[in-house]
Amino acid sequence: MSNKFLLSFWQCLLLLVLLLCAILATETLVQHEQQHARSLQFRHEVTSAGQLRALIESELSIPLYLTLGLTAHIQANNGNISDRELNMLLPDLARQARHIRNISVAPQNTLRFIYPTLGNEQAIGLYYPDLTEQWPEIASIIAQHEARLVGPVDLTQGGIAFIYRIPVYLGIDKYWGLISTVVDINSVWALLEKQTTEQDVQVAIRNLSELGHGGTVFYGDNRLFYDDSLLLSINLRGALWQMAVRSLAKPPDRVWYIRIAAYTGTVLLIVLLAWLLISWQKLRLSAAAQQQSKLYLRSMMDNVNDAIITTSLDGSIEQVNMSCYPMFGYAANTLPGMHWSELLAQPERLDELYSATSSAKTEFETQGRRRDNSLFPIMVLRSQITLQQQQKQLLVLRDLSERHKTEQLKQQFISTISHELRTPLTSINGVLGLSVSGALGALNPSQQRMLQLAQANCHQLTELVNDLLNVEKITSGTLNVELVPVALLPLVQQCVEQTQLLHPDTPLMLECPEQLQQINVNADAAHLQHVVQHLLSNAIKFSPAKTSVSISISVVADNIRLQVQDQGNGVAEHFVPLLFSRFNQADSSDSRAYAGTGLGLAISYSLISQMQGNMGYKPAPQHGSCFYFDLPYIAALQL
Repeated sequence: MSNKFLLSFWQCLLLLVLLLCAILATETLVQHEQQHARSLQFRHEVTSAGQLRALIESELSIPLYLTLGLTAHIQANNGNISDRELNMLLPDLARQARHIRNISVAPQNTLRFIYPTLGNEQAIGLYYPDLTEQWPEIASIIAQHEARLVGPVDLTQGGIAFIYRIPVYLGIDKYWGLISTVVDINSVWALLEKQTTEQDVQVAIRNLSELGHGGTVFYGDNRLFYDDSLLLSINLRGALWQMAVRSLAKPPDRVWYIRIAAYTGTVLLIVLLAWLLISWQKLRLSAAAQQQSKLYLRSMMDNVNDAIITTSLDGSIEQVNMSCYPMFGYAANTLPGMHWSELLAQPERLDELYSATSSAKTEFETQGRRRDNSLFPIMVLRSQITLQQQQKQLLVLRDLSERHKTEQLKQQFISTISHELRTPLTSINGVLGLSVSGALGALNPSQQRMLQLAQANCHQLTELVNDLLNVEKITSGTLNVELVPVALLPLVQQCVEQTQLLHPDTPLMLECPEQLQQINVNADAAHLQHVVQHLLSNAIKFSPAKTSVSISISVVADNIRLQVQDQGNGVAEHFVPLLFSRFNQADSSDSRAYAGTGLGLAISYSLISQMQGNMGYKPAPQHGSCFYFDLPYIAALQL
């Protein structure tokens, strides 16, 4: 490899620092994982310890409290309790606690009553002071007037148990005797062992002195008290125990998985970074050539008067030529990154613009918005290009202000001519009307036919002048539109009737749902009637003979839609964007089959727009044309 592609000292140092940081981060993550595993284990131990302590306390408290109940009964009777009564009470108490091995009563320290008697016959008549090993502890219990749970004790009749002894006093100082309850601890340990097995924990229990010093371990492994096991106390009446709990369930050891994954990722990252640095070296060598090509292309674009914009497919501006900045009033280098629709006066009509410019040679006229929010007319030409194997959008925007000024002069000229023509045309039309009606004398058939032809052409010329005047009013903004509630169905019915009289050979089919027959729209009645009649006349003009024209009223979103559909040949796809432009006809040749000026749809579109509505075109479902307009309605639907 050439030296110019080798990594520099600082680049190697950077890779080394990244490697050390990755190692530090990995080991920190491992420590956190170990702490998390121990936290889960500790949580398991806390939960299990609480349940096990509750088990021991509940199982041992039942026989203890039953013994206390017997003590309270003897005290309540002032020690006057018969043998018969004791022989009844002891079996009943023993049956209520499953862990009681036997229960005995020793008035004046002589054991006289015991249940069950079977197997314990030798204990009857036992005098506690004669028990040299147990008597010191029993004497301490009697002297301190306190109940005590003693054990574990090896029983003479076999087995290990805990003995709960309660001294019975009548009043404060009168000693009556001793009640002893032998608890079969093996059955308690059996329950405890079952619970620890289910919870997968290890348990040890020992006595605890009042000073908190640990005593003899009587259950489990005493080593649990000297490691990191969880320690908690068990409080029983007459005894204080300490329990050590350690979880046997080991959390999954993911340390090595973390290390392998982290170090593998680190190695891949270092290799990738090294490759990127080498690639950057290569790119830097070719940057000069690319910069030269860019400057050459930039100089070509900057010498074009039109604004040239290159965007991504989502419309974000990537590059513009220098002519774009003064055209829209932006400072240099401020347009890249913006969405190009921000240069339009109506960004919400972007989909319509895209649809109209789907062909690379189709121009679309709209309005642009300068930085100071002033509007000006522009022409948009759009095409798709490929740069560096990526699809881009190329936009050419042309300022039409000068062209519109020229058109305005032309319009003023047409307006002047139209006003000058209207007066003589009115006079000519009046004279021709009088002549045709016979008011100026009788006419022979040939004269009558020629004058009727002249009257029809004069009427057509008058309509042309009226359309030109309407266009001039719309352009200048002097057309008077008064929006009031208008009953839509009666107005449409009137237009249908008038049009049907002029064209009896073409059936007009009106459809209106019952719930829309009382609906009102916010419109100018005269202008709305003009629009409806023009749509009907247009549909009849382009319909084949003996075919019908359908008119329907429906609700679309928050508007009322009137739709007129014919069965003609429809509109060519390339001409659809120009339908509502002035002086445009699909067939503009001298030999066209249908006469017209190309102003009717443009005037109708402007009138509907001034009535806060929208006008549009769509192909009919089968064949033909379908023109419609939407107007906001102001009355509730009558259901």
